[in-house]
This record gives sequence, structure tokens and C-alpha cells, in this order.
Amino acid sequence: MEKPLELSPFGRHLGVKVLEVGDGFARIKLPYRPELTNPAGKLHGGAIATAADTAMAVAIGEVLGGPARHSTVKLEIRYKASVTDGEIIAEAKVMRRKQKIFLGEAVIKNGHGQVVAIAKATFMVRDNASQDE
Repeated sequence: MEKPLELSPFGRHLGVKVLEVGDGFARIKLPYRPELTNPAGKLHGGAIATAADTAMAVAIGEVLGGPARHSTVKLEIRYKASVTDGEIIAEAKVMRRKQKIFLGEAVIKNGHGQVVAIAKATFMVRDNASQDE
């Protein structure tokens, strides 16, 4: 399912791929690339946070029936390990919904299955966004 990222030039620029979506869940992949690293050659924390945020947004978009109807209002991430090659996989799920507020959680792992970060975020559904947007 690529549709959630069709409207995200940033996601395409980073090389994010949607692997699985369904029932308030999403799994995405972000490849390690030298241009996404910090000076030490490790995948930049901002790239890891982007993968987590994107995975949660895709999971929420699945619940809402499409992309671009919600925005991240709070993101918290805890880094556990660095990434120096391969790819990262972010698995996200909707944890709770209260009217226009969604709470999401994502676990980010490297290609060997090691947890590299855990993220939680709050998203708000926008009134001015149509479902067909």
C-alpha cells in the first residue's frame, strides 16, 4: 500500500517504503543511506524519528480511510541502539482514539531485529481536511 506516502515528497526523498497496513497497524522500511547519517556514520536520529512518525501516521491514516487528515502534535522517542548499515523497520499501531485525538506507538528495529528506538506520539485530526484529500 503506497497511497499514504504519495502525498509525502519527504517520505519519497528518504526512500521510505510501506510494507504492510491494516487494522490500525503499519510496517514501513527505511534503508540506511550515507546521506541519512550523522558525522559518525550512524543513521541520524532524525531519520529514525521520521520513520517512527511516518509509520504511526500511516496506521492512523488506515483507520481514517486515507492520508493527510491528521497531524503530529507530540512525538517522544527513546533511542536504544545505533544503525550503521542495512535498513530499519518501523512497526506502528494505534493505541487509543478519543474523538479527534489518536495515540500511536512505534517500535523501530534494525535489519537484524534489534530494537533501535521506541516512539509514542499524539496526532490530531484536522477539521479542515476532507476525507478525499
